[in-house]
Amino acid sequence: MKLFLLQCLVVLNFHYGKSYVAPVLSVCSRNDPNLARCITDVVYRIRKNVADGNYGDGRAAPKLDPMHLPQLAINNGPGFRLTLTDVTIRGASEFNIDKLRDNLPEKRFDIVSTIPVMRVSGQYDLDMNILLVKATGKGKFNLVLNDTIASMRMEYQTVPAASGGKTYVRFNPIELKLKFSKARFNFNGLFNGDPALEEFGNKAINENPHLLLDEVKPSFERNLARIFTDISNSVVQGAEESELLPS
Repeated sequence: MKLFLLQCLVVLNFHYGKSYVAPVLSVCSRNDPNLARCITDVVYRIRKNVADGNYGDGRAAPKLDPMHLPQLAINNGPGFRLTLTDVTIRGASEFNIDKLRDNLPEKRFDIVSTIPVMRVSGQYDLDMNILLVKATGKGKFNLVLNDTIASMRMEYQTVPAASGGKTYVRFNPIELKLKFSKARFNFNGLFNGDPALEEFGNKAINENPHLLLDEVKPSFERNLARIFTDISNSVVQGAEESELLPS
């Protein structure tokens, strides 16, 4: 999840009419025969800066880790209703880049990453059927996701500036697909906090967590893709393509 590589490589700040590469970053030549490797190496070097949203130039950028989502809501009728609020996601910055494919003529990057551990927490309100039993509850929840695969397609365009004749890079909404490998939920307060029923409910959910994850995934993907797009465009704000990828 990661995850947004090129846009994390170079960020420009304007000072007395001049632009410069942010102190923590270095650039990769578009003519480098190993461009994908160069980009990958730079991203690993600035991992902490990406997590903190601090690129050493005073630019205020969104943080990758932790990420916050106000709400995720799923309503599939009487048998399945789940609302997650005040959601915090930790661990996304520890991504490993498995594959990066650049297509500069089409202004596109395809990236596959693995996130070893993501920890998701917040508040929940649940009403669903579990093994023919109607489970309801509200309270705190925790979710641990192991070895999540994040596939991203990043396309950008060059947008004319309001004045000055320059064209700046802007990313289109990022396409994100997630594949959850292992997951474990814990819902506090199921069945109004009855200890035996709460244990039963969590055990039933975790015997096949993908039944729940498959319902949550589309909303999860949309919200994370929006965050990654916002981060990307914040980082490259005011940058021309020739400055991001010099010859």
